[in-house]
Amino acid sequence: MKAIIMRQSMRLEEWTDIEPRNWNNYTMYISRVIHSVMQEMGYSEDRIEQYFKMSGDTTVTKTHGRKSVGGINRMVMDAQYFDKKLDKEAKYQWELSEYLNRDICQPEGFDAYGHPSELFKLDMERLGIAAKREPAKVIDFAQYIENNRGTNR
Repeated sequence: MKAIIMRQSMRLEEWTDIEPRNWNNYTMYISRVIHSVMQEMGYSEDRIEQYFKMSGDTTVTKTHGRKSVGGINRMVMDAQYFDKKLDKEAKYQWELSEYLNRDICQPEGFDAYGHPSELFKLDMERLGIAAKREPAKVIDFAQYIENNRGTNR
C-alpha cells in the first residue's frame, strides 16, 4: 500500500510503500522513512537523532488543514504523470520525491518562496540541527517585475 508522508510545516512530501504487515507499527515505520530521507540528504546520525529528539513523539493525522490537504491532492495528481519506472523493492522513491517537490512554495513561518528541500534545510538551520550556510541570493519577484516593467519590447 502506498503512503504519503508530508512534513507539517512545509510541502516536503515523500511517497513510500508500506506493506500490510507494517501497518500495526506505522509510526515507527514512518520514522524510519524520514530517517533514511535525512540520510540521503546528507545529515549525520547525530543530527538525525537531534531532530527526532526535538520533534517528540510521531503524530499522524488524516489531515492538517486545507493547505496540507491541497498539497497532498496535488501530489497524488502529479504522481500520475511521473514517467519513470519505480523500483518495486525500494521503500523510498528518491526520483519521484524530487519530481513531486519541484515546485516552489511559501509555507507558514517562511517569508520567502523556495523549493521544499531547501526550506527543509533552512528549517534545520533555524532549529540548530545544521550549521548556517551563507545566505543565498533571493529574488524578490514583485520588485523584479516592477524594475523590469516595459523592458521586454
